[in-house]
Amino acid sequence: MNALETSGLGKRYRRRWALSECTVELPAGATAALVGPNGAGKTTLLNLVTGLLAPTTGHVRVFGRPLDLTRVAFVAQDKPLYRRWSVADTLHFGAATNPRWDRGRAESLVRAHGIAHDQRVDRLSGGQRTLVALALAVGKRADLLVLDEPLAELDPLARVQVLQALRELETTVLLSSHVLADLAGICDHLVLLGGGRVRLCGAVSDLLDPHPATTLEDLVLHYLRNPEAVR
Repeated sequence: MNALETSGLGKRYRRRWALSECTVELPAGATAALVGPNGAGKTTLLNLVTGLLAPTTGHVRVFGRPLDLTRVAFVAQDKPLYRRWSVADTLHFGAATNPRWDRGRAESLVRAHGIAHDQRVDRLSGGQRTLVALALAVGKRADLLVLDEPLAELDPLARVQVLQALRELETTVLLSSHVLADLAGICDHLVLLGGGRVRLCGAVSDLLDPHPATTLEDLVLHYLRNPEAVR
């Protein structure tokens, strides 16, 4: 079964289409890289998939049913956490606002990376804040986890910690990032956007099989450098 399906999905702002005719299929259990140049429509797609925007055309289905926000968790690029709260306060808020809250999973992720419950969010490093935001998403027990640039502005050690946490997740993940080299180690599917349209979508192994490129990074760069190429 597909965890995520979009069909003919589009979003128009007045006369400009930010995204059009977007059809994506993401199998359950996949970890998918959502990539593309600035202005390609990545953020618009993520906002449509997470219900933050209403589509102009098309629809979104999660596990074969119309979009149900209880089954989707979203970690935004700016990690909007209450900075004066402690980590414990933040996790308590997650428990109070999510009926399916899994305290063990959320606390385990925080504890595994040495983040003390009594630390204030505004005193955490960028990587630690990302991990706390990820713990909130994991604790929600969502079937689809959507991440917008979780590796942005992180130092190399923090990126390693976040990537390790992502590898250990047992859920379907759609991950937007510009750090292609890091994505290659965790992503088995690819969604490439360009000009507001889907350029490539599928399992990385299937996309690489008929192509001279040998890595995810080479494959993406080939299609970004050759916009006339169509799959």
